[in-house]
Amino acid sequence: MSKPTVVWLYNNTANDGVNSGNASGGAGGSGSNWVVIDKTNDKLMFLDDQQTDGDLITGNIYPVIIPAAGDQESDKTFVWDNSEGILDQVKLAGTTSGQQNGGNTRYVFAIYFDGTTSTIPYLEAWDDIGHDSYTSTFLGAGTPANSTVRAITTTNAVPGSATWSGTPLASTSSRISLDTGALAVGKNLYFNIKQILSSTFIAAEDSSLVLTLRYSYS
Repeated sequence: MSKPTVVWLYNNTANDGVNSGNASGGAGGSGSNWVVIDKTNDKLMFLDDQQTDGDLITGNIYPVIIPAAGDQESDKTFVWDNSEGILDQVKLAGTTSGQQNGGNTRYVFAIYFDGTTSTIPYLEAWDDIGHDSYTSTFLGAGTPANSTVRAITTTNAVPGSATWSGTPLASTSSRISLDTGALAVGKNLYFNIKQILSSTFIAAEDSSLVLTLRYSYS
C-alpha cells in the first residue's frame, strides 16, 4: 500500500451534487461545481451576512458579530481563494440557521483519496500546524466541547436534519470519522461544517487554526 494522493475541494454552488471530477473537481452532479483547495494559500472563513460572494480579498472583510444573547451560527462560509483573489462562498455550508443555503445538505466539502488507507480518515482541528495544542478560544480554550467549529460527516448520507448539531472539533478527543472504516478503494469523503458563537465568546486574538486530516497507510 503506497501513500494515497489526497485533494481537498469545496462546492461553490447551491446545487447539492457529487464531486464526479474527483481530484480535478469541476462540473459535478446536479449542477454542482467543485473547486480544488490550495492547502498552502487558501483559507476557510466564517463571515457576516454583509460579505458577498466574489468580494475581492483586498477589499473589506466583515467578521461575524457576536450575538447579544444566546448562540448564533455564523452567517456565511467562504474560501479565501488566493489564486483568484476573491472570497468564494460555500453556499451549502452550515444549517438553515445561517444566511445561505445550508441545511440537510450532503455535498459541501470533499476530500478525495486516490488510494487506500489502513485506518479510518478523521477530520480534526488544531491551533496551528504544530498539531499539538487546542488552546485557542475558537477551539474552546482547552475544552473541546466548547469549540466554535462544528462538523458532520456526509460521506454516506445527508445529516438527517436541516438544523444538525455537529461535533465540536478540537484535538483528537473531539473529531469526526469521515467514513465507517479504512478505505479499501479510492473515493470522495464528504463533510459539512459551521461555526457557532455564543454571547459570552471573547475573541482574544486572530486565529491560525487548521483543519487536519488524520489517517494511516502502509
